[in-house]
Amino acid sequence: MKINILALLFLILFCVIACNTRESKEKTKSNDLDSTNTYVGPNHSHYTQFSDYNFTTEQQWDSLNNMTHHFKPASGYSIHKDYKTFGWHIFSKGSAYKSYNFSLLWGVSYFSYMVNARTGSYDHIHQWKTTALVDSAKVNNCKVFLTVSNFGEKRNAQFLKNPKAQKTLADSLSVLLDLRKANGINIDFEGVSSKNKKEFNQFIVTLSDRLHKINPDYMISVALYAVDYHKVFDIKTIDASIDFYTLMGYDYYGGFSEHAGPVSPLKSSKLWGDHSVESSVNYYINQGVEPGKLIVGLPYYGGKWKTQNTPIPSKAEKFISHDMYSTTQELLDTKKYKISFDTISSTQYGIYEEKGVTKQLWFDDSLSLSYKYDWIKHKKLAGVGIWALGYDHGYTELWELMANKFGQQ
Repeated sequence: MKINILALLFLILFCVIACNTRESKEKTKSNDLDSTNTYVGPNHSHYTQFSDYNFTTEQQWDSLNNMTHHFKPASGYSIHKDYKTFGWHIFSKGSAYKSYNFSLLWGVSYFSYMVNARTGSYDHIHQWKTTALVDSAKVNNCKVFLTVSNFGEKRNAQFLKNPKAQKTLADSLSVLLDLRKANGINIDFEGVSSKNKKEFNQFIVTLSDRLHKINPDYMISVALYAVDYHKVFDIKTIDASIDFYTLMGYDYYGGFSEHAGPVSPLKSSKLWGDHSVESSVNYYINQGVEPGKLIVGLPYYGGKWKTQNTPIPSKAEKFISHDMYSTTQELLDTKKYKISFDTISSTQYGIYEEKGVTKQLWFDDSLSLSYKYDWIKHKKLAGVGIWALGYDHGYTELWELMANKFGQQ
């Protein structure tokens, strides 16, 4: 009898493990952005990774990042009047802004005011009240924005159903913008459900109205998803309230992907799928976004996978990490890995063996970004956005490229 009971328990345990394993595999099975899975973008994942440090000074972040020196890239250039170059400075990058060439930036947004979904006040604003980034930008006539973030379907639903919390947010932002004499906000609400579409768009309009009543010169912008699967952005409703849009033109391949692939493919293809920077831009223009109001965000980071084999596309066994541009360059400088240019997606990639494991690294550099910058100019879009400034710390070539494509002497 004891043997039968033990056998039954073992069988039940085996079935539970098998089901969980199958469910885990199914959740990660996707070759590109998948509307059926819970997607966590790089903005959200970065916040999750660093939000619990509770550092009170930029020096603490510098110590964590081992940031001991700064650079002055592409001096002698300023942004051309026909273009808007925009970048996000993430709180965790500390004083990396001391290496930014603000003369080449039309605008910089501090990331981020993290909304308390219950009250509308903030869970974190990090060093917004004190950071010298604001002063450094203003000296160089670079506009200053505060990113306003809320992540996840549950948090967004809670906030969007609470008019009192929305008013509190507007009041809080007006104080913080006035404190730093900033130019406006960048709304970054990710994971909004189609159930909350109406409330979301009305919130954008109402927030814009409230801030413009306080200061008509405030500029309101919205971060658009690479792929708006649930059609949550009603451009016709919000457009009159928006000064410019920032497209999150990255993370088309990532931890959710079935294959390793380009983080920011320029054009759609049979090889890499329907979704690309070009398809995203065309979608929003067709929805009513004016090309001259659309800033295309591009990545200063790449994706790294453990793969089954070396040809592309290769099936991903495991997503390893998102690597900053500087991390990728340090790896290439040290290991001397060979990189190749994928002409289909206009992206660099490297395939290498490490301790018997095949890895693929997909990233953008001065060559791939050059193609994408030229495309942005050809489409007569407003300009380019960088996610994120400081990811190239220690290297100046991306600033030099920006000067060449969007600057003037």
